[in-house]
Amino acid sequence: MIKKEPDKKTIEKIILLYNQKNYLEAINFSSKILKEYPDSILVNNISGVIHTELKNYILAKKIFIKVVSLSPKYNDGYYNLANIYNKLGEEDKAIENYKKVIDIDQNYYKAYNNLGNIFRKKNLNKKALEYYILTIKINPNYVRAFYNLAGVLQHFILDEKNKYINKFFLYLLEKKIIVRPSAIATNVINGLFLNTNLKDSFSLIKNKNYPKNLNKIIELLNENKLLLQFMKVCPIPNYYFEKNFIKIRNEILNQIYNLNFKKIYLNFLISLSAQCFLNEYVYFETDEEKFKVNMINERIKNNINSKEINDLEILILSCYSPLFSFDWCKKINPSNELKETFILQYRNYNEEKKHIQKIKSIKEINDSVSIKVKNQYEENPYPRWTNLGLSIEPKVIKEVISDINLDLDLKKIKFSKNTEILIAGCGTGQHAITTASKYKNAEIFALDLSFNSLAYAKRKAEELNCQNINFIQGDLLDLRKLDKKFDIIESVGVLHHMDDPLAGWKSLTDCLKKDALMLIGLYSEKARENIANIREKINSSKIKTTQKNIINFRKDIFDNPNTKWDSIKYSPDFYSTSGVRDLLFHIKEHRFTIPKIEKYMKDLNIKFLGFEDTYVIKKFKEVYDENNDIYNLNKWEEYEKNNPRIFSGMYQFWCKKI
Repeated sequence: MIKKEPDKKTIEKIILLYNQKNYLEAINFSSKILKEYPDSILVNNISGVIHTELKNYILAKKIFIKVVSLSPKYNDGYYNLANIYNKLGEEDKAIENYKKVIDIDQNYYKAYNNLGNIFRKKNLNKKALEYYILTIKINPNYVRAFYNLAGVLQHFILDEKNKYINKFFLYLLEKKIIVRPSAIATNVINGLFLNTNLKDSFSLIKNKNYPKNLNKIIELLNENKLLLQFMKVCPIPNYYFEKNFIKIRNEILNQIYNLNFKKIYLNFLISLSAQCFLNEYVYFETDEEKFKVNMINERIKNNINSKEINDLEILILSCYSPLFSFDWCKKINPSNELKETFILQYRNYNEEKKHIQKIKSIKEINDSVSIKVKNQYEENPYPRWTNLGLSIEPKVIKEVISDINLDLDLKKIKFSKNTEILIAGCGTGQHAITTASKYKNAEIFALDLSFNSLAYAKRKAEELNCQNINFIQGDLLDLRKLDKKFDIIESVGVLHHMDDPLAGWKSLTDCLKKDALMLIGLYSEKARENIANIREKINSSKIKTTQKNIINFRKDIFDNPNTKWDSIKYSPDFYSTSGVRDLLFHIKEHRFTIPKIEKYMKDLNIKFLGFEDTYVIKKFKEVYDENNDIYNLNKWEEYEKNNPRIFSGMYQFWCKKI
């Protein structure tokens, strides 16, 4: 009988060379072995995997076809063949072979995951969701599937009951680095409505027996783990939740004011306190509430030395104002139940104040508009956030850029070995930290006007162990003072808040290295038409920008039966103080059209390379499917005319100097 497979040591040597990424040596060695064992399933399979790494896809396909013909029940062979078909764009054949893998082994979770990826790419998001759920059911520790699940949930709206999805939502919200909670908030809300008794719980508030129902309501809400966690990680962008939370907060305040300290309030109050802190106390409160809050505050001050203070008294006050705003807070030794709240509302604040002392400035800001914008973000750093979606593993700059599909010949571009990236206008750090996680061997320079925003960003970077960011305070108009050129500059949501956006854009362009790229984000005139109308109303009414006025203005919009401004209620920014201020009360706002952007780029001698948002590009391709249409701004202008809300998030696009 002819031996078809080499000995174990030979196989292990090929695998070792592959794991060490000595691909050419591994190919040469496997080719030598295949002369003696031409029908070796294992060596042929490893050889195909190596050729896949070397991007020899046609040859790899030929090898894997041979592997599965030699062994029709060899699931790894079908899996590798499916991967090759997927890379070659032969998606139907990829699907066919992934399904063959599953027929052989129903627990081959990576096959389910990759099927989900293909269906997601085809915009069959519901089907993709099903396959990601199957993946996680088989292997709950496969983190990549959770990243993919989070990705599909950002563009697919859950509209029917799903007995599995809520525990996956809970997992996503508990992890700090998989997804921004705000990005999946709509689906979490739907999951709460569809798969829990939340509506029944809230309906008790309308009952004529309320507030006698309060204890029953709190008991039911305490059982809803997803709700309690959701409240802790982002402002919930839904008025139905807000108005019920306001009523519950008010009634618990009444109870605590009257010294009714029920233990069942504790868990819910911890979450409500976090929710109010994250939305920066944007909820409306009555004069009666203010009086009772003040009286409880006085009670605590009077009892601070005797330590006759109930945890619930502290928690209810933290639902109306941050703990750091109370003078007595520094004298409190928090109980175990209060530690989470103290970290969020007191310790973090003090850490940020320490960070401010260490942040370096370029120079004193002189531009009058920049000074006003700086003051806005010192008062209201934007946004206040908890979790973030970071890359699973960093890649070198060319790998990252190649995934974006830009109008660019990467073979002709030479990037620096150690990439230097500027985030111009980093705010509270979401953008800078996300970018830092993408790039291998990269140094990030994060610039912002506001010390308080930068301090928040620096604290979060340390919390997430992100060590490759330099935080700098200053105006991007003064970038020349840094005396540095960058491989990539990213400035999203910044230029349109400057007195002269073109001058700001020129300042950025002057800091680009040769072959460097720039990501720019600008407001769309068409997409923000409704917002522009509201801003005009605010300005004409001469409403001053104060916390009280922002809260009252929101209440007026919610109470107004006129539906012309209803769309603003669906903006996540409408559910936090800094968000509303940034959205509607900003000191300066320019809006752009595609022709105006084209003119600016012509003035700056830079070239449009393509839009960033993959969802927007997918929708565009449903109408314009020629290869180079996605780089044709005339086609994009035409598309936006027919889809005026498509750039509601901003125009975000890449460009480079010509």
